[in-house]
Amino acid sequence: MHSAALLQKVDELPRLPKAIAELLDVVNNEDSTVKAVSEKLSHDPVLSARVLRLANSARFGCSREVGTIDDAVVRLGMQTLRTLVIASAVVGAVPKVEGFDLADFWGNTFEVAIICQELAKRLGTLPEEAFTCGILHSIGELLIVNGDPAVAATISAAVADGADRNLMEKELLGYDNAEIGALLAQSWKFTPHLVKGIQFQNHPKSAEPYSKLAGMLAMAKQIAADWDKIPDDERTSWLAQINILAGIKVDLGGLAEKLAKMHGQGMEMGKQLA
Repeated sequence: MHSAALLQKVDELPRLPKAIAELLDVVNNEDSTVKAVSEKLSHDPVLSARVLRLANSARFGCSREVGTIDDAVVRLGMQTLRTLVIASAVVGAVPKVEGFDLADFWGNTFEVAIICQELAKRLGTLPEEAFTCGILHSIGELLIVNGDPAVAATISAAVADGADRNLMEKELLGYDNAEIGALLAQSWKFTPHLVKGIQFQNHPKSAEPYSKLAGMLAMAKQIAADWDKIPDDERTSWLAQINILAGIKVDLGGLAEKLAKMHGQGMEMGKQLA
């Protein structure tokens, strides 16, 4: 991962604000209480508002609107609250980019994240970790747009004409968005397991040992990108094919129906936060 071109970018990576880093320490501590999390969140009203918007989204919503962080914990549980705090912190920590459609970017990112979460449940792995990996998986693309807007525009134009994004990034930058995203996750002190998932998302079978997170990301990205192109009666067989290509063994029973119900929820969540 640490090519010369990539190493030159280390000092340019956005740092987590101290308050956000401390909050993540609290929510990632299994012994933390609801009171401790609520108290930390209260110091950042913008982040608190993001968490509550997520808690009231279609993904988690019910008839009664959540008005406080304590209410959110009661409705969602501590594990889900941790996930939402992490997602909200990531959104707030990355600089906004002039002329870049952040609503669309985060919408697509969250769509991949909730698909990863569903796949993780069917693989017997941690759904919260899969969701977090999904939230971080495309952060490298945002970093490239922020750091090299002219090059990013050239890459996007080439991709629109049919070029492969990762190959274009390698050619023009010396690294791709998955590598720079993994480096950021590493600098923000996410687990090596999660960093590896981001790094190998485009070629999961290359990871040694194999990374289930990378495989889930590969499958989730294809589902998010191509779902509307596949006829309803062909979706289960299509899911079986991309399951094999990703190198994972997801339980496909009822998956197409579940994904159909979830479709668009991630887009709504991401656009609420942009």
